[in-house]
Amino acid sequence: MLLCLSAGFTTTVRGQAATPHGKPQVTNPASTLPQALRTVPLVYPDTVDLDWSTGRVRLAYVVDEQGRIGQVEVLQGAHPAFTDAALDALLATPYRPAVKDGVPVAMRVQRDYQFKLQHTGVGTVLNLRGPARNGSARAELAPALQQAVWPVYPAGLLRSGVTGSARVRARIGTQGEVSEVELLAASHPDFGRAAVAMMQAWRFDPSGTVASPQRTLEYEQRFSAARPADSGVPASATQLLERLALGGAAATAVAGVVGAGDLDAPLRPLLQVQPGVPPSLRQARVAGSATVDFYVDAQGRVLLPELASASHEDFGWAALTAVNQWRFEPPRRGGQPVVARGRVQLKAEAPL
Repeated sequence: MLLCLSAGFTTTVRGQAATPHGKPQVTNPASTLPQALRTVPLVYPDTVDLDWSTGRVRLAYVVDEQGRIGQVEVLQGAHPAFTDAALDALLATPYRPAVKDGVPVAMRVQRDYQFKLQHTGVGTVLNLRGPARNGSARAELAPALQQAVWPVYPAGLLRSGVTGSARVRARIGTQGEVSEVELLAASHPDFGRAAVAMMQAWRFDPSGTVASPQRTLEYEQRFSAARPADSGVPASATQLLERLALGGAAATAVAGVVGAGDLDAPLRPLLQVQPGVPPSLRQARVAGSATVDFYVDAQGRVLLPELASASHEDFGWAALTAVNQWRFEPPRRGGQPVVARGRVQLKAEAPL
């Protein structure tokens, strides 16, 4: 998978096995480990009704020789709201780098973030048991959810204030992967495409699944223009839409959006997720490509990803779902945080 940002670099994201939870786990020995210079408290998410009292997110990341965080991977996160909150805490934490033989060195570490709440909500979106504000699910022999992501709220529909839903049925493989997704109903075709791409990115716990070959999950994803945060849309995205709507032909200038070439430094990705290769491409054994336009807010979150082009519609939505999860170092101009405009091209080689 090739990821090419318009800022002018290429990178590949690789996975890493998780380790037992606790303090940060390191992959290379050093005389001094990376040390957080201050504690950034976790903020329990309030964008959805959660029907559990605890949740865990496991992150892997590199602390480089200058103490900067990068190459972040989400290894576990059964609710995307928990994942967002853990990423917010991690990326706001200043670090002192590891030291080996008296010299600062880059080191890869892992850390778990635990979420606890004394009083839980009425329903949940992802516990596979009941309704919630933004979705409902019905499972048949489905294993536990290990990692879930938000859907992409289609930018054109959000811009127009369109509300709707989509229902999908997923078949879960013996390794916890989503092997097949069927669209059952959708109030708008793009809501259906977004829900399918979202479900294809979910992962389930493979333990104890071999004896139950027929694992399925029916899930209804709701999209509310009145409450977009319930579908993972940051508040900064709705604020940006309001500013863009006031700008007319010069919308981006009026909204204070800065082009990537006008920043103090090129956009620096901290978390990049590869798009999955949709079954249609795997079965046809063909390559895919997509170009995605997006904004990056002053905190480094991706906003309003939209397809500029795609070789295949399915791969285009997979690319949108992946880019929607990315995080960047907060963009700056003149030393001040700004909203930036970016474009990325993603390519998938033909499966063998």
